[in-house]
Amino acid sequence: MTAEKPRRLASVDAIRAHQRSWLEQTRRRVAAGEPFAICNADDFEEIFTAFDIPALVINYWNSVITFSERKGPHFSQVLDEAGYEPSNFGMGLAATIAPAEAPWGGLPKPAIIVGTTRDEAQLRVTELWARAFDCECYPLDFSWVSQFSHPLPADWWAWHRSRSGEMTDPARVDLRVAQLRGLIAHLERKLGRRFDEAAFADIMNRLNTQMDRWREAMDLIAAARPLPVSLREQMAAYQTVWQRGTPENLQLVEDFLAEVRGLAADGVAAHPEERVRIYMATSGNDPQFHGHLRERWGAAIVSNRYSAIAPMYARDFDGDPLRALARRQLFLFDKEPHWEVHEAKRWGAEIVIGIEPEGAGETRYRRVVESAGLTYIPIPRDGDTPEIREILDRALTAHLA
Repeated sequence: MTAEKPRRLASVDAIRAHQRSWLEQTRRRVAAGEPFAICNADDFEEIFTAFDIPALVINYWNSVITFSERKGPHFSQVLDEAGYEPSNFGMGLAATIAPAEAPWGGLPKPAIIVGTTRDEAQLRVTELWARAFDCECYPLDFSWVSQFSHPLPADWWAWHRSRSGEMTDPARVDLRVAQLRGLIAHLERKLGRRFDEAAFADIMNRLNTQMDRWREAMDLIAAARPLPVSLREQMAAYQTVWQRGTPENLQLVEDFLAEVRGLAADGVAAHPEERVRIYMATSGNDPQFHGHLRERWGAAIVSNRYSAIAPMYARDFDGDPLRALARRQLFLFDKEPHWEVHEAKRWGAEIVIGIEPEGAGETRYRRVVESAGLTYIPIPRDGDTPEIREILDRALTAHLA
């Protein structure tokens, strides 16, 4: 049996085309003297949008280089030859050091890169990247890992939007709001623009609507039998999350939702060979070994963390959207096995695949997943190699037996 290539959605092709068009428009704006910014995925993009400054998200650009264009090995070598440790987070830096192979013509020079002290390596990358562009690097003090100082409700994923105040330490939120206001004031001086509070509130409201539409689309896909939209297309549609709260991206998501409704109603199968459903407990793209699983076992990977993360960007707020943004920055989501089990069951998966170090043994993930009646398959890395196929084949043999 040969696994069929999953169909491409017209709405998702429109999303892909929009991203390229947006970058080309941004290049023209920068050539005309307008500012451009680069920032981390979860930190400051909505505020740049309120300033009417196009901002590129680091995580998205790294994903384009590594997964969409499959240039990770080339740019890892660029980093190595420059004396830096190769890393996925450093792909954008590498493409600036060696721009001839940069996707889509590369990036224009930014006015500022907003860094993060989420970890030392990421901050160092943004500092080096700003040096390569000869622009300013402005680090924010901390990011959403700070939830570990604060207890969470057991079913936090059901309350992150409406009870965000319970997810974060109020003192840390106060500090974060002060940091955001400090960077806003810095940008006002640097760029000669005023921050539009009303426009920012509109963006945050539109963001919430955008994430509601995404959630509705994912609920339809998860409930449909067979799966109507492949994980690959889900992840391509996720690009809209890197530009949150804009009219264009809200429309793109609404078009995606409309197409999903039609596919689910018509019983369209993304994977006609689907017999077993798998959930990937990772934040990556559709893994390369997926074709092997479908062809040999009729096992379809139906979802991963990203499908559920998008709605978590939404936050209810009453008159203080900046504080809502600060709360989201301090707690977006937690890589936690009870949430993974909830998601796996929502998607009708029998198997969960996670990435864990070799020899990890009886891990918390394994205990929680297996106690929920699901099969857990830990693999040491996300790669389509004989070693990985052997692990998967052995586990699928036992599962189906």
